[in-house]
Amino acid sequence: MRFNPDATVWVAKQRILCTLNQSLKDVLNYGLFQPASNGRDGKFLDEERTIREYPQPISKGVPCLEFRYKSRVYRQPNVDEKQIAKLHTKV
Repeated sequence: MRFNPDATVWVAKQRILCTLNQSLKDVLNYGLFQPASNGRDGKFLDEERTIREYPQPISKGVPCLEFRYKSRVYRQPNVDEKQIAKLHTKV
């Protein structure tokens, strides 16, 4: 799928959602993800910015973005899962 580089990430996300045949739960938690490349970490694109603001690596040929569910990734080694669960529970 091709996107207008001057369009916002939000517009691209809406376009993807309109083309999907299945209904997704929690559609607002899906987003466009730029995979890691050239030593840079992968990241989700900010929906208020334009696609042009995110340079795509051209060394691999066609640039690609992934449409995926947003989830938190913790990069600290030896993370205590119980402590994280406590942080994310509602009081």
